[in-house]
Amino acid sequence: MELSEDTAMIPSSDPYQCPSHLETLTGIDQLFVYKEKTLEESLVEACCGIKSNNRYEVKDDTGNNIFTIIEDNDCCNRTYCAGLRSFTMNVFNDSNQEIIRVVRPFLCCSCCSNELEVQSPPGVAIGIVRQNCHVCLPKFTIENERGEPAFKIAGPFVFCTLCTDANFELVSLNGAAIDTSFGKICKPFSCCGPAGADFVLRFPRNLEVKMKATLLGACILIDCLYYEERQ
Repeated sequence: MELSEDTAMIPSSDPYQCPSHLETLTGIDQLFVYKEKTLEESLVEACCGIKSNNRYEVKDDTGNNIFTIIEDNDCCNRTYCAGLRSFTMNVFNDSNQEIIRVVRPFLCCSCCSNELEVQSPPGVAIGIVRQNCHVCLPKFTIENERGEPAFKIAGPFVFCTLCTDANFELVSLNGAAIDTSFGKICKPFSCCGPAGADFVLRFPRNLEVKMKATLLGACILIDCLYYEERQ
């Protein structure tokens, strides 16, 4: 999948300007995200209401592990603040080195706009995910490290997708129609999606690697906002 004229505002990948340790993303056009939870953690959450730190495994389309994502949070924040909670997600490569950090600030109320910063290396911003105000539809803007909008994410009415795939479409800034989207973050129905993944990310192969990493952050935010409580 290549970038079209409608999405020409999105820079292509340049291996000479790629952040350290993100080279793995240069030739990839899809990622499979698996949410990990042990039986013991599920029982403790069901019986005591105590949530565990989220964990994810990220694989490419050949099944190779690319990243492991581990939430760094305290019990009270996880358990009692629910969708408003702040969190830090540490993203490790196969050498157990943290190469990406995803940071979400605490929200004082549900009417505040959600945002999330993606850093690589940790402490250096490479992208921002910002939620846009809408009555019922999930809508987000993906921004670069300078806060400049790059493209948008347009999601479905989530509660109408209980028995089908939920596609959060990547669209251009001019509000292009959904059928001209150039990628998506897909939440497959149940575990029937490709390779049993909880989320599937599809994007142009020549999308800038910083934006690919930022889309991974957007996937985590979408999971937190719309699927965590339902799980």
